Amino acid sequence: MVQINIWFVPRSRSTALMRCLSNIPDSKVFFENFIWAYLLGDKDSMYTERPEDLGAIQNIPIVPGFNTDAIIKQWNEHPAKVKIMKDFFFTLRGRHEEVIEKDSLNVFLVRDPEFAFTSFLPTAKEYFYYPVRSIFLGVHVLYECILDGIEAVTKLSSKPPMIIDGTQLSTKEGSAKVVKAICEKAGIEFTESLLTWKPTEFLDPTWTSPATLEASDVEQGFFARVNTTTSFADSKERVVDLEELAKDHPDMVADIRSCKPIYQKIINMPYMFKLD
Repeated sequence: MVQINIWFVPRSRSTALMRCLSNIPDSKVFFENFIWAYLLGDKDSMYTERPEDLGAIQNIPIVPGFNTDAIIKQWNEHPAKVKIMKDFFFTLRGRHEEVIEKDSLNVFLVRDPEFAFTSFLPTAKEYFYYPVRSIFLGVHVLYECILDGIEAVTKLSSKPPMIIDGTQLSTKEGSAKVVKAICEKAGIEFTESLLTWKPTEFLDPTWTSPATLEASDVEQGFFARVNTTTSFADSKERVVDLEELAKDHPDMVADIRSCKPIYQKIINMPYMFKLD
């Protein structure tokens, strides 16, 4: 059995990467199950402990029997030859050894906070940016947990971690190199067929993902663009004028600036993947 874990910060092109990896034969994708159990599980969750801090997402109905224990059991018992997970590292709640196999490949996908946070303007602020600030007491947690995750997997896994910047997935050539490198490090044969996928109306129906995520996607459209595409495309990163942005969104600019040093520390680590 091969295990590939993708630990990410939002808006790092992680969902498109998962569309590629889910083309691996005999594979199964577990898509953001832990984060939704962390938020809306029927036990040991934000919903059961601090529902008042959930903001707009507290109206999404919980699913009986959906919780961290159930996900870990399903993850460990699934018979797929290649198990692929995409999630936030902190949502494991310290239960790393129950989830991360010794020979697993752990990929940490990051993106400059200038691009990550501003990509939520204007439609998703209510459902992502401001809830994260209240639920986790700051968006810096999204970057700090990457550092925590890298430290943890260097002790748990025999394979060194792999850090990928979302900008490296902004071109067809770069994304192909990234997918190929992941396959090689995981011991999986790479083929060009991994680089394209079929468009879907919602999330890939072959994935294991929580019903709460489907409900939120319909309303918020976080994955709408990648759902309707068929491959990575060449795209330029936007130009972000922080001084101009600060006029209407001073808190966001303050958060971008506070996360920048953490992001820089991450991408300067020796585990950083280089395209050239």
